[in-house]
Amino acid sequence: MKGKFCLRLLLAVAVLTLIATTGFAAVMETFTLGLPGDAKSLDPHQATDTMSFAVAKHINEPLVTVDGKTKQLVPVLAERWEVLDDHTYKFYLKKGVKFHNGEEFTAEDVVFSLTRAASPDSVHAGSKGKKIDTEGFEIIDKHTVIVRTVGPVGGWLESMKHPYASIFNKKAVEEGGADYFRNPVGTGPFKFKSWVKGERIELTAFEDYHGKKPGFKNFNILVLPDDSSRVIALETGKVDMIYAVPPSEYQRLNESEKVRVVASPGLRLQYLGMNTDKKPLDDPRVRLAIEYAINKEAYCAVVYQNNAVQPDGPLVPASTFTPANAAPYPFDPAKAKALLAEAGYPDGLTLDFWTSNFQDRVNGATVIQSMLAQVGIKTNIQIFEAGAFNTKMNGNEHALYVSQWGMQTSRNAGDYWLTLFHAGSIGSANWARLNDPDMNALLEKVNTTVDEADRIVLLQNVWDGLNELHPIVPLAVPSELYGVRRDLVGVEDLADGQINYLGNLSLKD
Repeated sequence: MKGKFCLRLLLAVAVLTLIATTGFAAVMETFTLGLPGDAKSLDPHQATDTMSFAVAKHINEPLVTVDGKTKQLVPVLAERWEVLDDHTYKFYLKKGVKFHNGEEFTAEDVVFSLTRAASPDSVHAGSKGKKIDTEGFEIIDKHTVIVRTVGPVGGWLESMKHPYASIFNKKAVEEGGADYFRNPVGTGPFKFKSWVKGERIELTAFEDYHGKKPGFKNFNILVLPDDSSRVIALETGKVDMIYAVPPSEYQRLNESEKVRVVASPGLRLQYLGMNTDKKPLDDPRVRLAIEYAINKEAYCAVVYQNNAVQPDGPLVPASTFTPANAAPYPFDPAKAKALLAEAGYPDGLTLDFWTSNFQDRVNGATVIQSMLAQVGIKTNIQIFEAGAFNTKMNGNEHALYVSQWGMQTSRNAGDYWLTLFHAGSIGSANWARLNDPDMNALLEKVNTTVDEADRIVLLQNVWDGLNELHPIVPLAVPSELYGVRRDLVGVEDLADGQINYLGNLSLKD
């Protein structure tokens, strides 16, 4: 009897073990991510960089956001909202939400956070923050609040996707004072645990999170700036995932038995810019000739090993606005030569060509140089350190340049174009130095129009106008490349920004 009992017990244990290992997803106690850089600040009101936002979006949440796949507004901390007029919004807040310090989320925190975003202490005060009417708040009750903008602001709800609109706990911020960025408190799925500058950031799952719980308990982020070190860390199992896989490593890693590469839709438009304030690039015919001279398909193949898409025009496909007539300009060297001759340059011309020292941009400049030479345009490439490049570009000495602009934190085409092409941005992001009165007026109108149907018409007009003016040549939208262990699932869903929320990742059954 004793032997039979032991046998039955062993069989029972074996069955239970089989069920535990095959019927449920494997548990991942700790998930480790390798990033190419450290966060600058863990206070979203003091940060403008991708790495800071990558961490912040796991700790903090806004009232509403834009879904990366559907491109539709979705609720987060607000259950629903009403647009009372073109500058007044009523938010009905989610009840029962707690901050990481145990404090209840209320309307007071909304007022405090958005006021803080607009204050002189916020780096966003002069941009998104200035659109908030800090005197226009009304707290109806604990979970209902009215927020007003300074006049009508087109796409304002969409702008809340940006971490500037994160909701903080008033008590936690006041207690943290100047050191708040070292110990942030939010409502998000992960709590801050520790930060060793230049080395690692540690987060832990928030047990009282109001939404879907993360798939792992501990979230560790390692700072691995060197491309080779980051790839080795993935291959040796030091990390479970890395961001920014070098395109040159794509094929090799994908052939590995242990790891693979997932290409997520790109959010950055890489473009060839032209100083429209400087001869001969002040002539639209010359700018259009340069457009026809560049083979974008070949550019994507050579520079990004085909891990990029050819843009249809001066906008990232991730935008919530899709033009009705979206189509790229064809590669047509004969037409390029004809336009140059028409503009008075039958024998070609010579242009300075600037780029920062990012490898893809240096490679891209070399490819463009070769293509332009085929139509008689000679270029002198100058490579600058990234900081020096940005400083020099705010002047008026440049001619051609390679740069990029992204939609990592916003899907609002109006904001995107206003930054790049309005005269008010000359000396900052408008490096093309475009100053067209009609375009200026159109951009101002689109960004003060709240009605969505009217905005779509205006945005289409902007698209058409930019295609006529041609301040830039859209080159490529590089894919976001993630290196991951082969048994990691859920990575394909990362369509919501650089380093999207990662709490949905898990291991294969």
